[in-house]
Amino acid sequence: MTDADTDKDRSESEDDSDKIEVLFFKSDTCAFCPRAEEVLRTTLEDFGADMFKVIVYNVSKEPEKAEEYGVFALPTIIIGGMSVTGIPEPEIIMKMILGSRLGTRS
Repeated sequence: MTDADTDKDRSESEDDSDKIEVLFFKSDTCAFCPRAEEVLRTTLEDFGADMFKVIVYNVSKEPEKAEEYGVFALPTIIIGGMSVTGIPEPEIIMKMILGSRLGTRS
């Protein structure tokens, strides 16, 4: 996964409209963030990483993003408007992914 700055530099021709947006908030001093990122990455790979648009915000560098999304503790993962803070169980991430998919159906 990359920081948000790197994600923003991706090619404009890449179509992310059908991808599930995953926001991951971390900081340089967060002791639990590396493990949470590892659990997130592994779970997304189980689904198929090409299904997701992952945006990583390092709040040490972009504190305004935490405020914008109402994030008060780290690590935090937001998928489809649902959030989990701390080191998540893979089952929780899977439920968030499935919930986001069900919520987008017409």
